[in-house]
Amino acid sequence: MRAIVYSKYGPPEVARLMEVPKPLPKENEVLVKVYSSTVNRTDSGFRSAEYFISRFWTGLLKPKNQILGCEFSGVVEEIGKGVTSFRKGDKVFGFNDKTFGGHGEYLTIAETDAVINMPDNLSFDEAAAFTEGAHYALVDIRAAKVEQGQNVLVYGATGAIGSAAVGDFGQIEHSISV
Repeated sequence: MRAIVYSKYGPPEVARLMEVPKPLPKENEVLVKVYSSTVNRTDSGFRSAEYFISRFWTGLLKPKNQILGCEFSGVVEEIGKGVTSFRKGDKVFGFNDKTFGGHGEYLTIAETDAVINMPDNLSFDEAAAFTEGAHYALVDIRAAKVEQGQNVLVYGATGAIGSAAVGDFGQIEHSISV
């Protein structure tokens, strides 16, 4: 399969289009044929490793997971033997900042991680671009212990996180925390 691979930290030029082996799903994983992904702040931060502390999770001297792309949407092509939540042919989208993979033609993700069936009213592009901002908005709202009915000022609601925070958050939480 083709993927954008980076084998060292640095500027965007360290990422190259390459042929790599197609991943195989483990017992609790689905194999997703990626239809859409993004390049976002999480991908850029991990690629550059500008914040050196991030290397304690991503690899001290070189990246452990060399295909970025934490936001993705696509179609389930295979399922592991233990998977019960998905079927072949399901349209799905998700967020994977553990092992990434969205910048490849295929990725694997555990069925219990942040992956869910796509609503019929979203395109693959819309679904993929939805997740990172919603993930961070949900984390921030939970950390602030915001409850239904409270009023909250979202300062700078023009980016992905702020836009998700002012959206219909009940839908976001349901979609992401399955």
